[in-house]
Amino acid sequence: MSTSSISRRMEASIAAYQHGDYEAALIQYFPALDKTAKRRRPKEGVGRRIKSFLDDELDIISHIATQNILRVVCDGVSFPEAIYKFGRTSIVHEGELDERLNFDNQKGLSIGNTWNLPPAFIIGLIVAVVISPENQNEEFSQQYGLTIHGENVSATKSTHLP
Repeated sequence: MSTSSISRRMEASIAAYQHGDYEAALIQYFPALDKTAKRRRPKEGVGRRIKSFLDDELDIISHIATQNILRVVCDGVSFPEAIYKFGRTSIVHEGELDERLNFDNQKGLSIGNTWNLPPAFIIGLIVAVVISPENQNEEFSQQYGLTIHGENVSATKSTHLP
């Protein structure tokens, strides 16, 4: 087992999420997402590999967030494209989320000119990276627990969830 930037970024992302700082959670999340996506698709460019990874894991992400599997395209923008374009790219280049993406909808989601998602989507994004087979040798410095749809799940020192 090892601790790399993926483990450190994921732990920082979880900590920020627990404090309700969703933007900071995403700032920490996106480098871990990119490194994980690069492990999966080492020959693809950054945008393509991130969107492909998110598309691969979209069923898990959306189910954790909503208890449904959602594959939505609105005005030609899919969920992976929205997360990449309005989230990752905006944070990297502007230092903040694009106004077309936010995670403050506590009771559901709305998608249109703005992608207003529940914070649980961030948990789905985190879990997708944590359970990725590419990260099976990563480890956390401590144990984390979370509740998904009323069931407690534990992430032990290995970031590959049981």
